[in-house]
Amino acid sequence: MDHWPGTAEFHLKPTRASRAEKQLRWFADYWDALAVLLLMLAAVPTVWLSSQTLVRVGEPNVMDDSWILDTIFKASRGLWLGRHVAFTYGPLYQWLSSLPTRWGHLSLGDAYATWRVVPLYLGLVLAFATLRLLLPEQPSWKRAVLLLLLIVFWAPADLRPFIAIFLFAAFVRSWHRAEEERLQPAVLGFASGLFCTAAFLYSADTGVYAVAALLISLAATTLEKPWADRTLRRFVFALLCFTSTSVALVIAINCWMAGPLDFRFWKTSLAIVDGYRWIEPSMMLRSGKTHLVATLIIGALVFLLRAVTVRDRTSAVTARPGFLVGAFSFAFLLMQSGLVRSDDYHVLIADFGMTFFAGAVIFAFASHKAVSTLAMLLAVLSSWMLATPDSVWWPTSIRARYSLIAEPLTQCPQGTSNLDRACLTTAYKDLFQTTNAYVQLHSGREDFLLVFPYQTIFGFATNRNTAGGIMQGYLASGPYLSQIEIDGLRRASAPVGLYFPDDPDLSMPIDGISNFTRSPEVWLWIVRHYRSDQNVAPAIVGLVRDDTRASRLAEQPRSLNLPARTYPIVKRSSLLDLGSVTWPADGADFLRLRLTVRYSFGWKLRKPQRMLLEITRADGNHDLRSFALPPNVSSEIWIYPWNEADLARYFASAESDWRTSARPAITHLQLWVTPVDWVSKVPDSVTIEAADAIRLSLSPN
Repeated sequence: MDHWPGTAEFHLKPTRASRAEKQLRWFADYWDALAVLLLMLAAVPTVWLSSQTLVRVGEPNVMDDSWILDTIFKASRGLWLGRHVAFTYGPLYQWLSSLPTRWGHLSLGDAYATWRVVPLYLGLVLAFATLRLLLPEQPSWKRAVLLLLLIVFWAPADLRPFIAIFLFAAFVRSWHRAEEERLQPAVLGFASGLFCTAAFLYSADTGVYAVAALLISLAATTLEKPWADRTLRRFVFALLCFTSTSVALVIAINCWMAGPLDFRFWKTSLAIVDGYRWIEPSMMLRSGKTHLVATLIIGALVFLLRAVTVRDRTSAVTARPGFLVGAFSFAFLLMQSGLVRSDDYHVLIADFGMTFFAGAVIFAFASHKAVSTLAMLLAVLSSWMLATPDSVWWPTSIRARYSLIAEPLTQCPQGTSNLDRACLTTAYKDLFQTTNAYVQLHSGREDFLLVFPYQTIFGFATNRNTAGGIMQGYLASGPYLSQIEIDGLRRASAPVGLYFPDDPDLSMPIDGISNFTRSPEVWLWIVRHYRSDQNVAPAIVGLVRDDTRASRLAEQPRSLNLPARTYPIVKRSSLLDLGSVTWPADGADFLRLRLTVRYSFGWKLRKPQRMLLEITRADGNHDLRSFALPPNVSSEIWIYPWNEADLARYFASAESDWRTSARPAITHLQLWVTPVDWVSKVPDSVTIEAADAIRLSLSPN
């Protein structure tokens, strides 16, 4: 058939109008992806844009900054979490957070500026993918609005809840596809094992939530309709594939960590997760309680409204009863973490799952465009009014960050000084330089540095790996974790150390519990293998290795003659009179109690109560000393009943230098068992098994 001249060319070449239509359709399909790119650009660290830019730090947070910077420094030295040192986080977290400094330049300023960038970016990608999984039927602009609201106003700067939420959404979709025979059970089982194992490598608690997401999503799927025999066989086969894949991956990880049958990484990680509830409980403020309870109530109402108003339960993922029951149950489980570590930031992390799922349910309602627009405007206004303005993507934060692009910080502000591209207060810069000079003098570049209790930031500042089997000493609570820490100290054999007596600036007691009382076994090991050399700074004692002290140091226990007794707890706040004690006439250094606190199972869903020992002295003075102990386990509690700063004197070479202040005899002991907050579980009983006074002695060389 003949064609008019130019007809073929006309059909082959798209017009400008058709190209523009395609571009508009592409934008219409990927508004949510563009929102992710926009948020990524908003969080770009200014140090990536100019090599001359400095990072304003001021006074470091010695506790949190220590593990953050030490994680990055250890990666630069080839030491990995889980393999060389135990911590709440794992090697995948370390790999992600250290990626910018390993690809670029390792400096104090770069580490401060970039450690959370890659996890934040990955969180954005996971949020985008989760909304694609939950709201595939919604237009992309609607998902983009929800993504911006969730990230800017509600999201914590922590990847863990994003991983858990994404995995739950992926598992829900996968079980449905397997049921509909659109996904092979073997693929589902293999992928689930891979994702859950990766979650454990990011952090132990994320791994626990990942497995919970798999099981809860499976249970929720069964609520929708009875299983056929064929469906049951497919699900069982998927679980078998998940189990076999997980076992194979665990053995492979063991080979990288230590050996095929060495499960130390898994045992230690789970021990940290299990101990978290009693090692680190903190009080929930009124603001946190309001936030937690309000989120739970609003989330329940949103899920209930969706359940009673939906007509077609197969039209959307969020309309299916299995999702509604499963997502609410899983979000409620995620709230558990906020019941333990209950400061406002950890409550924000705990609430994010409920906030995310409730937002997805709200934006999934099918309604007239005008109604949808009004609902989204209300969501924007409520987010602006109710959210806490401390997000990385809060408008004021973005404005401050981008103002540094126009005018880079090339000189430190008044009162601060430049140290390795970080603007620190002059006092901290001098402190880091002083300790660096001391450590360089007493050790080589490949030597380890001992730090007690948790100030591993000084390892970064002195270019030394810090010794120990656990990243931060406050986690070395209880016999098992304390032994992990001591084994690491023994292997490192650090020639020099820095000891930080309890101090309001450099060595704050965590949650009011003395650093010695948290980890007495570790302190006693250190005092047997190190002696004081000099005061490096007013609140830092320099230590040098001296293994001869191990054979010369002796403990002399003396019974306080307290009767062994079990005290039933009948009130929420109780005072137990332990009785008068027989204090040694020649004095003693420590109090050691052996006791057991019995709880019913409910404490695992809440948190234990606070324990305080009231000490009465011969001069009439009273002291209260806090301590933490694992429930339902017989435990030893060590307390230094004098001025905590004097503990540094026990590293002196001569015993005569240990006791220089007056020490009135201890005459009476009482035990307070009180709530940390409204979440605390009341124990059933407290059993006092033994009470001793301990005196240390050091024989001459």
